[in-house]
Amino acid sequence: MYGFYQIGKTNIGRNQQKLQERKVRYALAPVLQAESDREYLERELINLKREAEVMKEVPGWEVGKNPYFSGKWMPRAVNRLDRGIK
Repeated sequence: MYGFYQIGKTNIGRNQQKLQERKVRYALAPVLQAESDREYLERELINLKREAEVMKEVPGWEVGKNPYFSGKWMPRAVNRLDRGIK
């Protein structure tokens, strides 16, 4: 009988620990997403500057405009942020 009591007590403790870990994860998610968004915008600005420089001689080229007319917004594929490029 004592063994089953210990198993139940351990399960309750484990469930409480998992609940606390979930709460922390949920609390950190918006912060991590904001950081990821900021890094995405930095990379996007670098890519737009590079695109403007490369395509400056092409008539009618609009920097940042998607050449594919799908009508659906998708984030551009960007490389990892290299902090040395500015």
